[in-house]
Amino acid sequence: MTQSVFRSVLRAGTLRIVIAVILALSVSIIGVGARTSFAQDNSVLSGIIVGVETDENGNLTRFALSDSTGNVTTYELSAETQFGLENQAGDRWVSSQGEEPSEAARHLRDHRERFAPVTVSFANGIASSVVEREEGKLETNLGYLFAVFAITWVLFFVYVLYLGSKQRVLQHEIAKLKGTIG
Repeated sequence: MTQSVFRSVLRAGTLRIVIAVILALSVSIIGVGARTSFAQDNSVLSGIIVGVETDENGNLTRFALSDSTGNVTTYELSAETQFGLENQAGDRWVSSQGEEPSEAARHLRDHRERFAPVTVSFANGIASSVVEREEGKLETNLGYLFAVFAITWVLFFVYVLYLGSKQRVLQHEIAKLKGTIG
């Protein structure tokens, strides 16, 4: 009788330790992902181009972007503003505002006409880069995927250990019943 009580206490303690480890891993992985995405959200915005302004020479001076909630944000440009945009055929154009401001205006107008989403990196209302829309950070998604994968396997092994302990208890009960009958 004391052995079965000892075993159940041992199993309960092991189960608590396993649950604590699972929770600690999931909180640490999710916490890292949340901090990473928060730091990036402060200076990156994705949306569609809704306005393009040029000077009398046709050089791009500023543009407006509408995000998924309908908020329109206007961005100024500097000579260092980088562009990495694709046309409808998929050809990529890479340049800067200082090199080809009129070409930048043409590409942004093309994106506006096609409702093609872009991602803008900015600081203080000045765009530092304008690129094709980035779907999300792969590293963050892989962190969540690993967390779910690890938790699933840990839960599977805990379940296997639980079934093994139940099987041992049943075998012990069967042996006791055979002893009392025979």
